[in-house]
Amino acid sequence: MVSISKPTFSDTHNRRYYILLVLLVFLLTGAACTGATDTPPVSSDPTTAGTVDSTTPLPTPTETPSPTPTLSPSRVILLAPSGSDPNLVAELESILAELAEKDGLELLVLPQLNAVDIDENVQVVVAVPPDPGILALAASAPQTQFLTIGITGLEPGGNLSVIGALGERPDQQGFMAGFLAATITPGWRVGVIAPGDTAPGRAAKGAFMNGVVFFCGLCRPSNPPYVEYPQFFDLPSGAGGADTQVAADYLIGNAVQTVYVFPGAGDEALLEYLAGAGVILIGGIEPPASLGDHWVASVLPDWITPVREIWPSLLAGEGNNNLEVTIVINNRNPDLFSIGRQRLVDETLSELLAGYIDTGVDPMTGDPR
Repeated sequence: MVSISKPTFSDTHNRRYYILLVLLVFLLTGAACTGATDTPPVSSDPTTAGTVDSTTPLPTPTETPSPTPTLSPSRVILLAPSGSDPNLVAELESILAELAEKDGLELLVLPQLNAVDIDENVQVVVAVPPDPGILALAASAPQTQFLTIGITGLEPGGNLSVIGALGERPDQQGFMAGFLAATITPGWRVGVIAPGDTAPGRAAKGAFMNGVVFFCGLCRPSNPPYVEYPQFFDLPSGAGGADTQVAADYLIGNAVQTVYVFPGAGDEALLEYLAGAGVILIGGIEPPASLGDHWVASVLPDWITPVREIWPSLLAGEGNNNLEVTIVINNRNPDLFSIGRQRLVDETLSELLAGYIDTGVDPMTGDPR
């Protein structure tokens, strides 16, 4: 019979100790292997310090934005030398500011301009009398378009365009003033005061007479006084004081009810004297505020219409344009100049400007033709 001995407490304890020891060695060995795999060795070589593994994707570099340059806007220059007509300059400045803003341009008004000041940003130069040497300026800047307003004796060509190179049309102004006066005045009792010692004054006076006759023919009043109309008075240019009063009294004494005063004949005192006698007025200026009730209309040179017409060509770089100055009737008083008569006068003005009506006067000399 075989006898089996029962394990003692010491044997069991030794076996458990041995199993725990094996497990501890296994765990330590696994941890050491894992650490060796995951942690890269640190290089002591300074030439390789800070390098990145080729398998690691590099971040995309971000470009530093460069500052955006501020572009100078294209410019339009209104060249108004000393001695320029301030009314003309103000009128042109207003329309050029409007046109320049619409096309994103900057407007400058200068009293003088040198060739070195005209760079590639200067798109258009507009010049008014007196002539600032526009031919030399245009030749020095072929990339820029030049436009003259009322500078006489110039021929267009290349990058130079002209408006009113023959000057204003006093004959057309006088003709329309005469036609207008005849349409609004009972018995056609009308008259004109103009400087008879100048060609424009003579042209305006002669054309006024023709404009009246164009409307009323013989112009014979049907009731006294039986005076031949239209009446006129040649007043020397620059006259004032007693001379202007003589002119006014002459027309008033002949029962003239409407008077056209051409610019250069008399002054504001003459206009006020006529208005004080009950005469209504047509002029070639902007009316003084004190004469509003007696002012029928102003017959003026129209520089704005041709400027608007030529503007697209200038911006397109097209020069060699030649336009005549036209006329316009402004400051209309509807109490003295009814809408129906305005329509008739405007139709006649359109036909005159279209060449269907001739003033019968040479605008350069004032002589009949």
